[in-house]
Amino acid sequence: MEKNNLKKVVKLLPIIGVAIFIYIINDIGVEKIADAFFSIPIQFFILALLIVFLRIFVYTYKWSYICNKMKINIKYFDLVKIYLIGVFYGNLTPGALGLHLRIFYMRKKSKASIGKCLASSLIDIELALITGIFIGLIGTIYLINFYPGLLPLLILLLLIHGTLLIIFMKKSGGSKFFKIFIRPLIPNKYREGIDQSVELFYEDMPRFREMLIPILFDFITWVIIGTQVYIIAQAFSVDIPYLIFLMLHTLSVVAYGLLPISIGGLGVREGIFVFLLLPFGVAAEVAFVISLCGYIVKLIIPALFGMFFSFKEK
Repeated sequence: MEKNNLKKVVKLLPIIGVAIFIYIINDIGVEKIADAFFSIPIQFFILALLIVFLRIFVYTYKWSYICNKMKINIKYFDLVKIYLIGVFYGNLTPGALGLHLRIFYMRKKSKASIGKCLASSLIDIELALITGIFIGLIGTIYLINFYPGLLPLLILLLLIHGTLLIIFMKKSGGSKFFKIFIRPLIPNKYREGIDQSVELFYEDMPRFREMLIPILFDFITWVIIGTQVYIIAQAFSVDIPYLIFLMLHTLSVVAYGLLPISIGGLGVREGIFVFLLLPFGVAAEVAFVISLCGYIVKLIIPALFGMFFSFKEK
């Protein structure tokens, strides 16, 4: 009975994000949002979109570095395709959890164990999330007079996720963490021999100091992502310093990743972005459109490539 209730709650979670999205549109006004959207010159979209290729290159290089340290042999351009497939599935699920479905394509290409592929994916995403929380934490300093509760909340989140990563990367705690929290999420047909896989992938687990380079590339990736949205914002002559804008945008992206109540972050991301830009005098419809257009150039377009590669690989 409890399991059935839990399943119902999980199914209802994505509806919350859609409801938030509809509420925001209704509250701001469809006409205002439409006027703001169609006022953006096409060249801003094109420039923001072109930068996505740089982001894909940088992000995949970082993931490739982690794979090499874990002795997962896979070609760089295969990893590019798998990354885009992950983006596609991530956009179809709350909290982008579907992103980890990429491990099955990774296993097929690399012949590595499913446990090792999952470990590389988890480390990759967790490092990006921790880096994003840190950037967002700095951004909240500029908003402390308006939203004083954000700073301690992000400090707490940073400590929690940093601790989880440390536990996961150490065999003593990581194997238990994997079996309790991760193993139940793996489809039954892939569970055979999973305990043995856990033991094997800890033999090639990267050391903490080897994670400095991936963290550096995560910082670069967040800057690229924020720059894409900043370009869109310039169509409205938004008067927010570049670095502050990057930090606030990162905070809005991290928030929807931590709140799995919406498919692709729809509604959550836009609502938080409107909330964060209010102290800077940015109109709600402008902030909403900037966030939505940023989502299109950052994720929807790459997800279309991912959908193509997904069907092709099958």
